Amino acid sequence: MTLSKAWRQFRVGMIVTDAVTVTLTYILADYLRCRFWMNNTPWPEYHPGVGSSVRIHMQVLVFLPFAWPILLNWLGWYQQKWRSTRWLLRHAVAGSAILGLFMAALALLFSRDLYPRAQIGFAAALLPATTLAVRGINAWLGRWISARHRAHVLIVGTGRDAVLLRRLLRTTLLGKSAVVGHLRGPWESADNLSHTGAVLGDLEQLVPILDRQVVDEVIFCAPLDAIASLLPAIRQCEEIGVTALVRADGLAAHSVPEMVDFHGVPLLHYAPARHSPELLSIKRGLDVLFAIIGIILTAPIMLVCAALIKASSPGPVLFRQRRSGLNGREFEMLKFRTMTPDAERRREEMEHLNELDGPVFKVVDDPRIIRVGKFLRRWSLDELPQLFNVLKGDMSIVGPRPPIPAEVARYDRWQRRRLSMRPGLTCLWQVKGRHRIGFEEWMALDLFYIDHWSLKLDFLIIFRTVTTVFAGSGA
Repeated sequence: MTLSKAWRQFRVGMIVTDAVTVTLTYILADYLRCRFWMNNTPWPEYHPGVGSSVRIHMQVLVFLPFAWPILLNWLGWYQQKWRSTRWLLRHAVAGSAILGLFMAALALLFSRDLYPRAQIGFAAALLPATTLAVRGINAWLGRWISARHRAHVLIVGTGRDAVLLRRLLRTTLLGKSAVVGHLRGPWESADNLSHTGAVLGDLEQLVPILDRQVVDEVIFCAPLDAIASLLPAIRQCEEIGVTALVRADGLAAHSVPEMVDFHGVPLLHYAPARHSPELLSIKRGLDVLFAIIGIILTAPIMLVCAALIKASSPGPVLFRQRRSGLNGREFEMLKFRTMTPDAERRREEMEHLNELDGPVFKVVDDPRIIRVGKFLRRWSLDELPQLFNVLKGDMSIVGPRPPIPAEVARYDRWQRRRLSMRPGLTCLWQVKGRHRIGFEEWMALDLFYIDHWSLKLDFLIIFRTVTTVFAGSGA
């Protein structure tokens, strides 16, 4: 059995057992409620089999087996990564709390008198323990099964990545894989082979080894300039039905290609980070929804802000500035004006006061800020007009902050990758310390967000942004 097939089967097994576990946990919680909460009422007598109570329980038992695995998947429970027991416990408790609160809210809204609220508490308390116990049993069974049907892997390469891969294959969640040995690649010498284990020969020995030994997968650990030379060897694997995998040294994880079909033409798809088009569509839909709700809710506040600006300083209410958006597309970003009308002209005179390194300009106690501007900046009210930029599609609720084109012109090449995602109202930089963070760390945070983007991360940043704003540290 190949590694990828074994993981898929193990993942399906986890999903099914988690669905069964949450169902049995709910039934156990019902029994415990009757035993300890309902004066030791016999369980069969409490559920005669008819009536609204049974109907509600049946609805819950249909809902839970789907909701719990979906929630665990959202929390990263089914990813092919090693997870510590502490991580599993923390996320199981978080998932149980979310599910319990959701069910409690439904109970209060729709069936206050009939729904057993005590049972929710019992189930939420039991669920992390039962889920962890079943996860442990699953892992044990997976290792036991893999020991009987172990994947036999041949590694082509003897470098550092080949050694690391050999160790990982021996310590996976599914148990140890049988490493047949190593083959020396044509790009390698015989000087550094002592630490890789069994070296069976050069790449020319691939066909004889495949013919006389059991090999399920061949993993090639090659430098980038050697990948083209591997095509004949990969075809030799395909010819007899052996899976071939390529681990390219020096190729960043976010640049791994994906084969796509463009009207019958096979293309290798390289992207800065691989984001699901479906999830990006959901992100855009949420942007529109939040922007509309935000504009409606903050309309009175924006009117007050506009009046305060008009009363305290001559000039326009809105500050319009060209910014660089997705992949360098320029757009006009809106903000409430918090500085004097000649602020842009005076900037050159104040370059020596810049408090940030890199190609960005920021002065915390900027003398160009008008009196009401300090208040607007402290509570981030000057950013509210950008909800219209979000609605238009130039920006997102969460994403790297849009830079000025002149700043982009001074970026290093690796820093330009922060333009590969739609800019946002808020980002990791703003919730991690903002102006206490240097330019290089700021760029690193933006790239971390791009490489690890998820809807979950967006919601966490939104939550942290709200707490930061209410703490009055938005300036």
